Amino acid sequence: MRHPFEVAQRSAAPRAPRVAPAWIALSFALLLSALLSVTVARTLFAGGTDELMLGGSGGDSIGSLPLNAPAGSSTSVGELGGAGPATAIGPQRPSMVLIGREADLLAVLLDATPASIDANYDVHELPDGRLRLEFYGQLSLLLDRERLMNTPVTAQIRIGSTFLGGVATLSVAGETRSVQALPLGYLPLPLQQLSSSGVLPLGMSWRAQSLAGLTRTLDVHQAGSVIHVVQHD
Repeated sequence: MRHPFEVAQRSAAPRAPRVAPAWIALSFALLLSALLSVTVARTLFAGGTDELMLGGSGGDSIGSLPLNAPAGSSTSVGELGGAGPATAIGPQRPSMVLIGREADLLAVLLDATPASIDANYDVHELPDGRLRLEFYGQLSLLLDRERLMNTPVTAQIRIGSTFLGGVATLSVAGETRSVQALPLGYLPLPLQQLSSSGVLPLGMSWRAQSLAGLTRTLDVHQAGSVIHVVQHD
């Protein structure tokens, strides 16, 4: 069985690229202006893997997105389920994940902006030295497309037990391309391949619905050198 994202890549017909919405260009311009005003080098780590920062005012944020819990924490709040028998395993709703080494994540991740009160992220250090950033709640991410293409940073979607057995629909340019049943764990999100194949400039939407009726959507669109990811309900 082909992976749904492979179906999207093969089904994407060549079309004229869409003009980037003005608000995306403006947001990126403001971001660059803010970064240029910083007098020190942009640093992802202020005090180890449990104190991330990027464009924020302290060592506990990426942009304006707050840190949820120290790295390696087995319990969590907000969208995360705890370890007890009556709580969910993994995030309550599917969540965007970025995996890579410190320098590569720093190069790729331009900004993260919360859109809900429970928007936050976790940092997990992997045995091979890479980091896994998991983003929860409703938020938007800006990724540098050129740097993403030239670094081994990978993206995934984490599925928790509350969405196990649910259904996800993948659409490109508003047209449904595939439907899949949701497993428990991590689904690959091959942003590099989707960008190269012309899917992301058209606009891609991944919408999941649980058996209980909960929803989570990832809208991904590429405008020039920026990939914009919006995670919402």
